[in-house]
Amino acid sequence: MAALNPWDERFARDEAYYGLAPSVFVMDSAGAIPPGGRVLCLAEGQGRHALALAARGYTVTAMDLSAVACAQLRSRAQALRLPLAVVQQDLGLWSPPAGLYDGVVAVYAHMPRALRALVHAGMVRALAPRGLAIIEGFRAEQCGRPSGGPAEPGWYYGADELRADFAALSIEHLSTPEAVLEEGRGHQGPAALIRLRARRLGNL
Repeated sequence: MAALNPWDERFARDEAYYGLAPSVFVMDSAGAIPPGGRVLCLAEGQGRHALALAARGYTVTAMDLSAVACAQLRSRAQALRLPLAVVQQDLGLWSPPAGLYDGVVAVYAHMPRALRALVHAGMVRALAPRGLAIIEGFRAEQCGRPSGGPAEPGWYYGADELRADFAALSIEHLSTPEAVLEEGRGHQGPAALIRLRARRLGNL
């Protein structure tokens, strides 16, 4: 039997590693997406945001690299009777359709800077006119804190990076708050966050 990748191992040990409740920032931001709008959740893991958005009536697609997380999310969506498309996807191989989604969400989608720039370009491409990009993650000041985040310093977000990557959009919100996280076993304690909400204006 093939060995599980690290994310599969993590999620197999705990079906709510980052808790069940969605981010308040993400859900508040999503309120600006039209009812029934199409929303894509990237690097969605076990699906706390995808499930919450689907429960609000959005048409949701969730993507994640982990086969274990995808299976858990499909099972949970079925148990809750929520229509939800789940796609196992390596974002390094992602080729987004242009202008399909009214919202694209990425929460704690930490990865190498070069790959993250490609993913951000894909998010911009995937947005329909008036669509929203919503990001929440850790900034560099988080590195070394026990409340979560990658070990690699280059995997953290920066405000200047986000401004550059989403320069084609209208940035409605960009903040770098300190917060105390209570998100399952994965995120517990004081944390240095960064939050972005940006809108595509005009035509594609």
